[in-house]
Amino acid sequence: MKRSDRLRRTAPRVRTAVEFRNEVRLERLRSHRRDIPFCVLKLSLIGACRSRHEMARLTRLVSFNVRATDEKGRLGRYILGVLLVDTPESGAATVMARLAELAKKEQLDIRLEMRAYDVERFGDDDIDSSSGTGSREERVHVQLAGAGLGRSLRIDRPLGVGLSKRGQFHAFGKRSMDLVGSAIGLVFAVPVIAAAAVAIRATSTGPAFFMQTREGLNGKTFRIFKLRTMYNDAEAKQAELRKLSERDGPAFKMKHDPRVTPVGQFLRTSCIDELPQLLNVFLGHMSLVGPRPLPVSESRACEPWHRRRLDVRPGITCHWQINKSRVDSFDEWMRLDLAYVDRSNVWSDMKLLVQTISVPLAGRGSD
Repeated sequence: MKRSDRLRRTAPRVRTAVEFRNEVRLERLRSHRRDIPFCVLKLSLIGACRSRHEMARLTRLVSFNVRATDEKGRLGRYILGVLLVDTPESGAATVMARLAELAKKEQLDIRLEMRAYDVERFGDDDIDSSSGTGSREERVHVQLAGAGLGRSLRIDRPLGVGLSKRGQFHAFGKRSMDLVGSAIGLVFAVPVIAAAAVAIRATSTGPAFFMQTREGLNGKTFRIFKLRTMYNDAEAKQAELRKLSERDGPAFKMKHDPRVTPVGQFLRTSCIDELPQLLNVFLGHMSLVGPRPLPVSESRACEPWHRRRLDVRPGITCHWQINKSRVDSFDEWMRLDLAYVDRSNVWSDMKLLVQTISVPLAGRGSD
C-alpha cells in the first residue's frame, strides 16, 4: 500500500494534551531512576496547512512512522507531540529528520522542535510552550517549507532558552526579594559579624573570615564568604578524617569535628557563621533560598542526577537546612533539593525563610 493511501485511512487515536504531559512527567521520573535519556518532538502545522484535514494527515503520518511504544498527543489545534522513550538526542534527531522528509513528500508544511532530556539537564515540563524556562536542555528547531523552499533544512541550536512569562515573573520576584532581604539583613548583621570576627581572632590564630570555592548556578564557581569556625589548618586535615564522615556520599559531615574551635561551635549552632553569605546573595552568587552550594570537589563527585540542583541559584537555606537532622542519606538530601528545583516559587521561599528562623533558636545549626 502506498504511503499516501495509508494517510487517507482513519486517523489513529492520540492522547489529549493533559494525558501527554502526564506521560512526559512519568517518563522523567523513570529516566531519573534508570539513568536513560528521552526526547520530545513537537510538530506544528504552518501556513495554508493549518486545517483539520491536514492535521489528520499529519497524525496518521507520525503514527505510522514512529514506534508503537512512543506516545503521541495533541498539544494544540494544529500541534502534535511525540514522546520518544529511551531515546538520546542523536536517535531523536534521526527520527526528526525522517519525519521532516516524509512531511515534505506529502506536501505538509510543518515546524519541528526537539527537546532532549537527560539526567543532568532536566528542564520544565511545559513542552507545549514555544519558550522554555531557562533550563539547559538543547532545542533543535527545523523549519520546513514543503515543496516551496527547496530541499535543504535549516537547523538552529540556540545557546540558551528564554524564560516563559511565569518564569520571568518568578525570577524577577525572587531576585527582588534577594536584593531587598540581603540589604536589610546586612544592615543588622554587620555589628554581629564584627563582634564574631573579634572573638575568632582573639581565640585562635588565622583570619576571621573563611572563603572557599563552590559550584553555583549551572556549575559556575564562586567564592563563598563565611566566618571561620575551624582551626586554620582544618582543610589540610580533612583527608585523614574522611573515613570518619557520618554521612554517605561525597559531602563530608562529622558532628563532633575536632577541627572546630569552641567559638566556632557556638557560631555554627547559632548560624551566625553563615551571615556573611548575605553579601553573596547581594552580589548575585547566591539566593536567600536554594540548595546549599557544595565545595567544587564534592559537587563534581555527585551522581549525574544530583547535579540538576545546579539548575537554580544556590541559597543560604532550603528544605535540607530545616530538616537535616531527619535526613538519613545523601540521596535523600539531593531529593529534597530537586523537589525545590521543581516546585519553587516566591511564596514557598517566604515560607522556608520563616521556618529557618527555628533552626538557630532551637540550636540545630550544627546538626
